[in-house]
Amino acid sequence: MNDRWSWVIRYVVVLVLAVILGAALGEMSLFKTRLGKTGLTAAHLVQFLGYGAALLVFWLAVRRTASLLDGRDARWSLMKAILVPVATLVVVACGQAVMLLVLGPLMNKAWQHTYNWFAIAAIILSAAWLLAALFTGSASLAPLFGRAAKRY
Repeated sequence: MNDRWSWVIRYVVVLVLAVILGAALGEMSLFKTRLGKTGLTAAHLVQFLGYGAALLVFWLAVRRTASLLDGRDARWSLMKAILVPVATLVVVACGQAVMLLVLGPLMNKAWQHTYNWFAIAAIILSAAWLLAALFTGSASLAPLFGRAAKRY
């Protein structure tokens, strides 16, 4: 494998380990203890940290991939423009369920309803960013608002 892309293996290993450890440790009886009277358990925290770390590593890996692609090559320019917005949409859509691991036991119905609308708005904004990247050919939102990014 090319040395320029060998970092991908490390990211994949960390991502897989975070998911496996989050799931395995979250199911252990040791972590089923409640934290206070809220219903939040140590298992929820372990799963939140494992799955949250996996989402963060996924987003960072995609961002690094996008930075390594050659934007001048016509074959890769669209891919370079949409990689980070697609990854952001995936992370936001999956991240709302990960956040519920910790916030769910702490919220009442009114807060749950507010959280759901916040998550919907975040997903819609991420999808709008993806569409803007598709139409402008740039992951930056500057061309959409009529200002070209300044280069120094």
